[in-house]
Amino acid sequence: SPAGEIPASDVLRAARAVAGQPGAFLLGGGEPLCRADLLALLHELAQLRSEHLGLCTAGAGITTAVVQRLRSAGVQRLNVPFPSARRDAHDWLVGQPGALKTALRAIRTCVDAAMPVAAEVVVTRPTMPHLAETVDVLTHVGVRTICLRRLTAVDVGAPEFVSLSPRMSLLAEDLERVATIALQRRARLVIRDFPVCVAPRLRRLFAGPDGEMWLTADGAVDTRVAEGPGCPGCPRPTLCAGAPTDYVSRFGWEEFADPAPNAVRVGDTVAAQQDTRPSGTMLFAWRGPRRVRCDACADEQPSAGPESTRVVRARLVDAARHRPAVLRLVGAELLAHPGAAALLFDAVRLFPRVECAGEASAVAGWTDVDLRRLKELHRIDVAFYGPDAASHDGHCGIPGSFAATLRGIERLREQTTIAVSGYAIVHDARSVRIFADAWSCGELPGPPRFRLGARGASLHELVECTRELPPGAARSALLAVLPRCLYEQAGIGVADGVADGSRESVAAQFGVAFGRSVDGAPCGSDPVGAFAGCRDGEPCAVIGCPGTALGWQRGARSEQWMRQS
Repeated sequence: SPAGEIPASDVLRAARAVAGQPGAFLLGGGEPLCRADLLALLHELAQLRSEHLGLCTAGAGITTAVVQRLRSAGVQRLNVPFPSARRDAHDWLVGQPGALKTALRAIRTCVDAAMPVAAEVVVTRPTMPHLAETVDVLTHVGVRTICLRRLTAVDVGAPEFVSLSPRMSLLAEDLERVATIALQRRARLVIRDFPVCVAPRLRRLFAGPDGEMWLTADGAVDTRVAEGPGCPGCPRPTLCAGAPTDYVSRFGWEEFADPAPNAVRVGDTVAAQQDTRPSGTMLFAWRGPRRVRCDACADEQPSAGPESTRVVRARLVDAARHRPAVLRLVGAELLAHPGAAALLFDAVRLFPRVECAGEASAVAGWTDVDLRRLKELHRIDVAFYGPDAASHDGHCGIPGSFAATLRGIERLREQTTIAVSGYAIVHDARSVRIFADAWSCGELPGPPRFRLGARGASLHELVECTRELPPGAARSALLAVLPRCLYEQAGIGVADGVADGSRESVAAQFGVAFGRSVDGAPCGSDPVGAFAGCRDGEPCAVIGCPGTALGWQRGARSEQWMRQS
């Protein structure tokens, strides 16, 4: 088979994984018409779900006979990418001379053969002024469904994404002109992957973020792009996926910012700002090189590579305007950033108290000058992904990271007065006892502290594990992150207040997005984690219960753990 072609068996296995979910299949990726097994694959997909089975093709090789064979195989619609109605722009974006002529010929062939055809128009900066012309041409050749898509970082490389992405704040007029033409021609217009605020008067034309799911060969189902923070007044989550993270990471959030808070801050005098008492704990992170192989513990990556120090410094200055009492820097990557020490130094000059938590093996490579400059840093919490070198290094995928982490901790203790402690990220009960022994022997820094990983096994297994632990700090630390209603029901008691102090409160944590405060979202390697109510998301009636850790099961033994055992 051609290089990069997914075997039919993998496609069918992924399709069967969602057989019980609503929706229709659209086969795309590359050029499906080049597959030797295309008709057989379509027959199999039609057996799984025949309604509205579609095929996405650039149009090369589409003839009346091919359309009839596709129809016989179960195909009920064709999608044709159509970037622009202008030949030079279309052919340049597709990267093939004559691409526009090929696409128009395929569309006309489908229309003549009574095969429903939809045009996929990816909106770019050079073609944005000509959108109305593109829709006009498409409706004249018989297209009755037109989908306008945002160019994403998945579609092109980083340099091309910057040069080809249209600015969101300039789209409204062109989109409204296109909608008018589509309405006059009685064509159906769908807008995908754009936040609703780019053209709020066209809200009814925007497809919801969950209206289209992408199926990969491993059976994973996800949206096409990462969901971003909501803009001010955003109608999400049913209608809008928020401001795109790939766009915001390159062009900033100013286009989506709420002007009211900024106007208030601009009008403040220096004296008024100094009189404002800092409050709350702000979560903050920056992007660095990936340090953890486990997807559940790793940070989300809107784009590859470390974030620019200039961008991080600008975000730190903006965050300082919100005057938090504590800035908590969290993430698996931030300490490995090439400029991490300098950025931490900037943070301690901007905020009254700065704490840091994450994967810390990179600290071993910092210079003595870097360490001395961080004397005002209040605290560093070090993430341990395993109780020993083999398990920790295997989880991170970095040989020697456990030893480097311990060397970094030793250097911090020798050359600074920063409080250093560690926390164990666990995904099941098997490593808890080993972690507890390591703390009791002084092999790990600080008092015992557990963080339940974003993807875990059975909470009942952890409850049973507490029975094996002797009374003490490790047992209290584990109980602090377990539902109190669950372990009291199992007959395990704890003195009032013993476990409560072992877990940090998340109620006061917040973040900043688009110039305004938003709820703080924990990452995969932060020391706290995420919790929900014990009964259908509602707060637990048992006093002192932290709730149920997200990603964990309350069943006696998880199927995931049994498969791995």
